[in-house]
This record gives sequence, C-alpha cells and structure tokens, in this order.
Amino acid sequence: MKNSLTFILLLFVADHYGMSAAEPVPAKTVKTIITGEYFSFNPLKHMAVYTGDVVVIDPQMDLLCNKLTIHFADKKKDSEKPKVSPAVVAPKKPTVAPMVGLGGNIDRIIAEGDVEIINKKDKTRAVGGHALYTAKTEVMLLTVDPKLFTKQGVLLAKMIEYNRVTGELSARQAVLENESKPKPPAKKPSGK
Repeated sequence: MKNSLTFILLLFVADHYGMSAAEPVPAKTVKTIITGEYFSFNPLKHMAVYTGDVVVIDPQMDLLCNKLTIHFADKKKDSEKPKVSPAVVAPKKPTVAPMVGLGGNIDRIIAEGDVEIINKKDKTRAVGGHALYTAKTEVMLLTVDPKLFTKQGVLLAKMIEYNRVTGELSARQAVLENESKPKPPAKKPSGK
C-alpha cells in the first residue's frame, strides 16, 4: 500500500511539473524511483518532501537519507524573466541528464541526515550529514563530516564538491587516508 501510494504521488508530481503522458517519450526512458515513509507535496511552494528512510534509485546514482526536499523551478517566474537577444547568449554548457530524473524542472535538492550517495559508474561512495544539489550550476555539495570512499582511500574534508557537467571533484580542508600504508623513503647508505 505504501509503495503504491508513493508511486501515485510521484506520478502526480511528475504530471504537475511537465512529465505528462501527452508529451512524446524518448525511446530510452529511464525511471527514477524515490521511496520514503512519508511524502508531502505543496504545489504553491513548488516543493516535495520525503521523510523517513528515503531511498532514491537513479540510473546514475543511488541516494539514501533521512529527509529529501525537492524544490521545483517556478514556471511562472521563469516565463517572466526578460528574454536575452541571441547575440548576447553565452555559449551553451554541455548538458547532463536531470538529477534524479524528474523532468528537468528541479531548482535544487536537499538531502539531510545520514546522507549516502553511491555512484553507479565508478562505485565510489560518499557519506555526510547534508547534501545540496543546484540544478542551475549542476553542482552537488556534501557537508557535515563528509567522506568519499574510493579505490585510492578515504577522502575526509570540510566540504566535498562535485560538478556533474565537468566531472570535477574538489574538497576543502581535505585529507586523503590511503588504506595501504605508504612506504617510508629509502635511507641513503651512510658515509657516501
């Protein structure tokens, strides 16, 4: 019952924010599944909130947390923005699929409490207390004791930042703990 309610509510959100069945569907449709103990949607505030053992299964990554808040872009505000002439338009940045596959109408996503992100491509895993994804910049920030587990070791930092467009990963006040102990430098023979 809980899963079917979540699915129905997710369909309502998707339909309300531009993923209706009337639109042509690409041949390779990939689904994102979000589950949680509780779900609420506020169309006036343009946001959806999942709480309690939240799990996001996405083609690119899996995300687990205690609370997930999705802020959608306000279509009315976007249509009221002044149009820029084509001569002034900046070069387009490379595009990536919308985060958590919700039709690209996302403004930002906030994950809170025991956040765990698993990259399906390279099997890296990141944990922290808070994650913020901003659609406009395609940047995800992981804070509150973030750690990134890789084949090279564990990266500890004050903040870990990942740019989905460039693939660049950066960290502030970072320390890399290598799981295999480094060998000390060889001593020079004495007397030479």
